[in-house]
Amino acid sequence: MLVYLMLPHAIQTHTQSLYLFSSVRKRKFAGKSGVRMYRIPVYLLCFITEGEGIVLLDGMLCNIRPFELYLLVPGMVVEVSERSDGFKYYGVFFQPITLVKTKGSMVMSSSISLSGPFLPGRIAISQPQQILQRIVHMYDNSRNERAKDSLSLRLQLEQLILSIIEAEPESIERSDERIDRSIDYMKQHYIDKISIGKLAEVAGMSPVAYSRLFINIIGSTPVEYLGSIRMNKAKQLLSNSQNRVKEVAANVGFRSEFYFSRMFQRTVGVSPTLYMKRKTCRVAVASSLGFQQYLNAIGIEPVCVLDLFHYPGVSEKEYGEHSRSQIDELIKSNPDLIIADDYHTEFRELFKEIAALVFLDLSAWDWKRNFIKVAELLGQESMADQTITRLEMRTVEVKHALQQKFEKRSVTIIQVSHRAIGIQGTAGHPLNELIYGDLALKPGAPEMGDIWRQEMSPETLPLLETEYLFIHKHHVLAGSDSMFQRLVQTDMWSSIPAVQQDHVRIIHNWFAMSWTPLGRQVIMDELMKL
Repeated sequence: MLVYLMLPHAIQTHTQSLYLFSSVRKRKFAGKSGVRMYRIPVYLLCFITEGEGIVLLDGMLCNIRPFELYLLVPGMVVEVSERSDGFKYYGVFFQPITLVKTKGSMVMSSSISLSGPFLPGRIAISQPQQILQRIVHMYDNSRNERAKDSLSLRLQLEQLILSIIEAEPESIERSDERIDRSIDYMKQHYIDKISIGKLAEVAGMSPVAYSRLFINIIGSTPVEYLGSIRMNKAKQLLSNSQNRVKEVAANVGFRSEFYFSRMFQRTVGVSPTLYMKRKTCRVAVASSLGFQQYLNAIGIEPVCVLDLFHYPGVSEKEYGEHSRSQIDELIKSNPDLIIADDYHTEFRELFKEIAALVFLDLSAWDWKRNFIKVAELLGQESMADQTITRLEMRTVEVKHALQQKFEKRSVTIIQVSHRAIGIQGTAGHPLNELIYGDLALKPGAPEMGDIWRQEMSPETLPLLETEYLFIHKHHVLAGSDSMFQRLVQTDMWSSIPAVQQDHVRIIHNWFAMSWTPLGRQVIMDELMKL
């Protein structure tokens, strides 16, 4: 049975939205092993009543929970995590159609007539109980032959859609009409020379009060914000190979091509010329943290990979020969761009003679920001987004599995070097944030707190109250094995619960691996194999 619902969409254009009601069903989606992929064939309002899990809706990560509402549309691809326990939901099936009045006649279009808050994906609602009550009422009436009439269901569908639109939570973002006016002015006149005085005048404020309010609302100065508008526009223009750098500079408000190039290099990380050919440039990587995996994750193979850090235990002669060989390989590879980490700062001038150079900032310990920066430099933002989304999906799956395996048992990670024993804290490093943050494993005692590592000698190490102990031997050539033997021979060692339960594991260099999406995936795989 089909029931028609006609809602006025735009009277002045003589357009109406027609919703063809099909049915309301109560269904259960059982959890199964393996990742499953589905392509949605119909329009469906899906209200979750029970169950939790992770799904990808057209590549967007969604953590499904009870009392959430989703709009699924034909062609949408849904990937269900292998760790999803299954869901129970009510489904409202319908078909939207647009009717357009032209020259006295009505023309039906199959184009999607969904708008406003009524868009595919998760629909934010502030009163889910009321939405559920309406759906349940529709479900009961659709199964009751006495209540199953077209007029009743038409009205109920209309009320449901209107209640969904009206139940959209109000935005709580901070805003100010005066600041908004000045930003609109920037976007319209970014090509012109704009002073703080002019922006303050547009906002109707004094320059000092305007600058203070702008920073408070936006988080940056007006000059910085205007610069970001110009640079974003410049990146759009440079993406068109037909444009010249001089023309782009003029089109975004720079009278000097040289000054524009310098500011672009400072903001974006590469010159405008290199940015124009970023998708085809030859890239080399100089890293001690495996940053070549950043490129691998976005489908790019570096032309050369080198690590020039002088590791402890390696003789001067051996290091000299090895580094010269790597530098020769770098020169022969003829890269357009070199991406380097902080362990290679002493080679900055040498690298500059070979190719354009970008150093990734390690001071913030933010692996994701560095990965996204690399992707943006090489025009692979979409690939990076997909990589991060799938990694987040896998992280939630592993977290769920490890919570069942480890229950409330604690985990301690230590790094043994030739100098000391280092106990990892719970923050301040990508590995700590993965283990104790993303995967929510319980740290053993004594807990080091929000530091990235505490180093001490084996003899001064406190008793480690932990059920699982992960150990990495760092700089083996320099003598980390000897330091490990000192640790094992202490009186404290045999009293560690992890030692007594045979839960001590020697691990790969998780500390370096945690800096890249592929490395984090391997760490989680190794945890799952325990």
